[in-house]
Amino acid sequence: MASQMPNVLEALGRAEVTGVRQAAGLQVFNLRWPTEKLHDYATLDEALAEQLLDVTEVSEGGSVPTLKVVNKSLKMVFLMAGEELVGGKQNRVLNSSIMVPAKTATPIPVTCVEVGRWGYKSRRFGSGSSSSHGHLRMMMSKHVTGSYRAVGSPQADQGAVWNEIARKMDRMGSSSSSGALHDMYADYARKLDAVTNSLPAPEDSNGAVFVIHGKIAGADLFDQPATLKKLWSKLIKSYAADALEDPKEESAPLPAERIAEWLKSASSAKQQWFDSPGVGKDVRIEDKNLVGATLVVEAHPVHLELFREEEPAPTEPR
Repeated sequence: MASQMPNVLEALGRAEVTGVRQAAGLQVFNLRWPTEKLHDYATLDEALAEQLLDVTEVSEGGSVPTLKVVNKSLKMVFLMAGEELVGGKQNRVLNSSIMVPAKTATPIPVTCVEVGRWGYKSRRFGSGSSSSHGHLRMMMSKHVTGSYRAVGSPQADQGAVWNEIARKMDRMGSSSSSGALHDMYADYARKLDAVTNSLPAPEDSNGAVFVIHGKIAGADLFDQPATLKKLWSKLIKSYAADALEDPKEESAPLPAERIAEWLKSASSAKQQWFDSPGVGKDVRIEDKNLVGATLVVEAHPVHLELFREEEPAPTEPR
C-alpha cells in the first residue's frame, strides 16, 4: 500500500448528469465525467469471443478462490468486478476489477457462485453474460477491502457469498440443482431483457448511477463510453435483478441534484491504495454508508464502482 497518493475521486465532483430514465422500479442517471487518458484494452467478452483469452482452473485439481487467465493478445484485457465466468469445476465471479497484461498468464481472485458443483463441465470458462446482482457486488466490495487490509490480497467471504445467493434465489422464487446464481438469471431472462430493452446503453456517457425504488444503490464509471456500452447489459441486469426482488409501484424520480450531491460527497471518501493482481493499483473506497473501488492504470482510473449502503434499521428498545 502506498501513501501520499492523488485523489482519484476528485473528478466525481465534476461529473455531469446528462439524462435520466426509469423502468421496472429502476431509475438510471446517465453520467459524463472528464477523462484525460484512454487506455487500449479489450473487455472480457471481446477477448473470449476472439479466442484471445483462455480462462481455466489453476490446475487439474482446481482451487476455489483462484483461476488462471492466459492473455494471448497484444492488448491488455479488462475484467470487471462481479463479471461471471461459467464452466470449469464451478461457476465463479471476479472479486475485483483487473487489467490483465498482454501476452501473460495471470492468476485472478474469484469466488464461487455455484455451491453444489465441484466437477468439470468444461475445461475452459466462458462468459456468463451476467454479473453478480447489485447487493452481492456491494457485499463483495466490502469483503475485498477488508481482505486487502488483513492479508494483502482481494478475497471475499465465500460462506457469506453462498448465504447471499441462497437468500437471493429464495426471494426470487428461483431454484437450481447446483445452487447456481446463473440459473436465477436464466429464470428471469425475459423480465431482465425487457428492462434492458427499455433502458438501453446511454450514448456519449461513460457512467451511470442506479436508483432502486427511489433509493440510490450504486454507480459505475469508466474511462470511455465504449466500455460502458460493452458492459451495459451486465450492469443493468445486475441492478434490475435487485429491483425485481421487491416489486413496488414506480417511485417518484429523484432529482438530478441529489445524484450530483451524492457523487460530490463521495469525492472526499477515504482511499487506500493496493497493488492490483494485474496492471496498476486497486484503490479501495470507504465512507459513511459508502463502499467501492477504482482500478487505476498509469495514474488514470479505468473503472470506478460505488455502492450506497443502507443505514441499519434502529433496534427496538427492550
